[in-house]
Amino acid sequence: MKTIGGKINSDYGWEITVFQKIRNISDGIIFFEKKINWDRYLADHSPRFEFHVILFNLTIIEINIYYLHHRNNE
Repeated sequence: MKTIGGKINSDYGWEITVFQKIRNISDGIIFFEKKINWDRYLADHSPRFEFHVILFNLTIIEINIYYLHHRNNE
């Protein structure tokens, strides 16, 4: 896995993944997929921002910025 990450501050972290194989072509193929998500719902590890581009079963880039802590279910 080609992932790096760290902390932005005491509450938020970040991760970037590049060129990671998702699955074999014999299992199926994702020709192209793009996901941009800004989730503000208060749950585990949110709010969070996600940007993910997949081309031919390969993650080209995935960027996540997320809340580091678990939240209690209320």
